[in-house]
Amino acid sequence: MSAETTPGWRGFATRPGAAQVDWTPRGDYRRILNLKSCELQHPAADELIADALKEVTPARIWGYPYQWGLVERLAEIHDVDPEALLLTAGSCSAIALVVDALAAPAGRILLQEPSFESWRHYSALRGVQRTRCRGLYGTPPAPTYDELLAALPSSPPAVVAVTNPGNPTGFVTPVEEMAVLAGSAAEHGHLLVIDECYAAFCGITHVGLVSRFPNVVVLRSLSKSWALAGARLAAVFSTPEIIRYLRRFRTDSPVSGPAVALAEALSHRLPELAAIWADVRRIRDEFAARVLTDQPEWTALRPGANFVTFATGTAGEGSRLEEALRGRGIRGRGLDTVDGMAGCLRLSLADRERMGAVADVLAELA
Repeated sequence: MSAETTPGWRGFATRPGAAQVDWTPRGDYRRILNLKSCELQHPAADELIADALKEVTPARIWGYPYQWGLVERLAEIHDVDPEALLLTAGSCSAIALVVDALAAPAGRILLQEPSFESWRHYSALRGVQRTRCRGLYGTPPAPTYDELLAALPSSPPAVVAVTNPGNPTGFVTPVEEMAVLAGSAAEHGHLLVIDECYAAFCGITHVGLVSRFPNVVVLRSLSKSWALAGARLAAVFSTPEIIRYLRRFRTDSPVSGPAVALAEALSHRLPELAAIWADVRRIRDEFAARVLTDQPEWTALRPGANFVTFATGTAGEGSRLEEALRGRGIRGRGLDTVDGMAGCLRLSLADRERMGAVADVLAELA
């Protein structure tokens, strides 16, 4: 008796277009100096994490996580109702949540460009119509919201996604200017989503806008600012009504017990974290000043995150330097393929000693 063959999965319905969305697994960069991923690399952060790991007991691993204590602590830190926030397994999960729960039903997203690639990835994966609004002008590039503001009156209700500080530019828009954008979005029936992944490194937050504008959602990464990129943790802030709706999508479920334990421990070390952020800013400014001394024809794009983006003024130079740095065991990001950023190179930060060595290498390669 011979076994019958059964049709393969290709006969089953799948999401249209999903197979055409590019996906590349995260690479293993542990053996090189990774200055592309914007992780918080700082010796004092290593000490804090070592202390926080003492809270990761066996029960935090074999038991399901209890998250409400961390939610209440984050609410206390940001002076909001605990019902006004939820946790996700990193910013990418938060972006996927916004696209699934809000952009997909609306059918469209207005995206301030350049932006973090996950916005484009998840909107393409879900088949959401994307309107790209140019956010840079000139050489070296400078920020603008003119195209986005002009699109608001004519677009049907949509998710309006912006990143502040900008990624990969590092440009910082004052919170009150973001409030103007929030008001315009509300006037025309849009939901404004502000991704503030790097806000801790410039001392701003948009969470206060939530109480002023019921159409605002804020995504705040703990992966970057609390040195928890490997633990994967972020928080989403909005009105209790919106958060109750978003919780139905259960994006808190992948948040692990160890991640919660680490964040709870770190939440009581905020002065030490703030001192680290301040030192990161000093390292950033010292590194930028040193590089510009060696390359005076370059420009640092008003850095406001834990990275510096340099405009070299020469198209293709960002990609060339990325390749040359890789040959020296340093991973950076050339931005020549990003609209408005030809000739730009982005480097995230490590400790002073290593950034001094990177500046030496750049002086040789540039």
